Amino acid sequence: MNATIDPDLVKTVQQDVNALKNDIDKMAFEEEVNKESVKKALHESQLALEELRDRVAIVEHEQEVIKQDQSSLCDKVNTAQDQISELKSEQEDVQRRVTYLEDQQKSNQPQINYGNLNNGIAV
Repeated sequence: MNATIDPDLVKTVQQDVNALKNDIDKMAFEEEVNKESVKKALHESQLALEELRDRVAIVEHEQEVIKQDQSSLCDKVNTAQDQISELKSEQEDVQRRVTYLEDQQKSNQPQINYGNLNNGIAV
């Protein structure tokens, strides 16, 4: 089997094979670039999620501190209200004592009857 090979056909096939190889290399390069872009995007997303997790942890901690401060403040307000109630009660007691003592003082003062004074004076 002696077949003759057409050199132009061989040349055309070689050119097509080379062009196909170049296209495949180009596609592989583009795929590698896409792969690297996706890896970079995933890495940036992971960093952003970690930052958000840290920020959420900080906000949760701050909320806990605020709750504790609020609870402490409520306790202080309740204590102050109790003290105010006690002071009002003590003030009322003192006022009752003052009123009682004033009444006692008025009842113990000698009463001057001016009508009796005129009877004792000779005119």
